[in-house]
Amino acid sequence: MATEVVIKGRYGGRAELRKGQRLEVVNVEGGQICDFFAFNRDNPREHLSPSHTRSVLGRLYVRKGDVLSTVLRRPIFEILEDTCGQNDLTIPACDPQRYLSDYGLTDHRSCRMNLAEQVTDIDIPYEYLPDPVNLFQRTPVLEGGRYIRETSPSKAGDKVVLRALLNLIAVGSACPQDLAGSNSVPITDIKFIIHDA
Repeated sequence: MATEVVIKGRYGGRAELRKGQRLEVVNVEGGQICDFFAFNRDNPREHLSPSHTRSVLGRLYVRKGDVLSTVLRRPIFEILEDTCGQNDLTIPACDPQRYLSDYGLTDHRSCRMNLAEQVTDIDIPYEYLPDPVNLFQRTPVLEGGRYIRETSPSKAGDKVVLRALLNLIAVGSACPQDLAGSNSVPITDIKFIIHDA
């Protein structure tokens, strides 16, 4: 039996997973980035960490079969399937300060605020909210170490399937960034589908 959570474009959503369950993160219409976060349900200060995942894997990009790590360097997810093959471990979540500094906007939704709204019951100060794994985001590194953000190459129905290796709280943000060219516009939905082990 499967449970679905639809994450509306520009907003966040949340699901709880038991160890061994599978989570499909589905790009409903394509071209949409999902900022993805996860917390150990038994100790929410232990969270999915893109920097520790990079360190453990020894590379910037993840692929099928990889194990993602927590801030304590423990396994948190295994990637079972990835039909898009483009995921970013380097870019922080968009936030209100970026929209103010870069675009002069004070009322634009952001992935960091989407995360904050989804974890009000977890005692983590805003400044300590973790960075995301950016599913369906293409961020190639150029010669000289520079990187660029390209529009998400994901197609409708593309998905990343993850096996939970801990009891988890998973949070997704259907990234509202519509000014930098990283998402197709208009912003569209992301879907979580939870399957029993």
